[in-house]
Amino acid sequence: MNPPFRIAGDGLGDTLVQALGDALNPAELDPARRDRLRSNIVRRARLTVPEGSATVRAADSAWITIAPKIELRELRRDPHGHNHTSLLRMQPGGVMPPHRHEQEEEFIVLEGECHIGSHSLGPGDAHIAAAGSWHDAVTTASGVLVLLRGEYPYPRESLPRGS
Repeated sequence: MNPPFRIAGDGLGDTLVQALGDALNPAELDPARRDRLRSNIVRRARLTVPEGSATVRAADSAWITIAPKIELRELRRDPHGHNHTSLLRMQPGGVMPPHRHEQEEEFIVLEGECHIGSHSLGPGDAHIAAAGSWHDAVTTASGVLVLLRGEYPYPRESLPRGS
């Protein structure tokens, strides 16, 4: 049987490495200690953010009211690119006013339904608004939860072209 690993130039012969490996016995742990160790490992793994990434915990970012019946939970903001990724929650009867987009916007319905003007969107639908495009009012009769990626600061209300 070969040892599970070998350190180059370790000076130990294969026989000695094998003897050391054979002498090791797994530690016997009582169930309570094993559960505590497992919980600590899982907790540390959850707290360790993979390199080159960031995690926004639900408990660390609050919903803010941006208009009657409309709340926003910002997940990421890029002040250099002037955009953000957020969750947008509208209660039944919520209305987001018409606006123009200076940047492309991705609007993905996660739950519920809504309308952009007369255009209907439901769960899983993705609506992409090009830079310079006009959005009619966003409305919902039943409530909606949306993943939104778009410009920051948020789009300004304006009149459609030709008005």
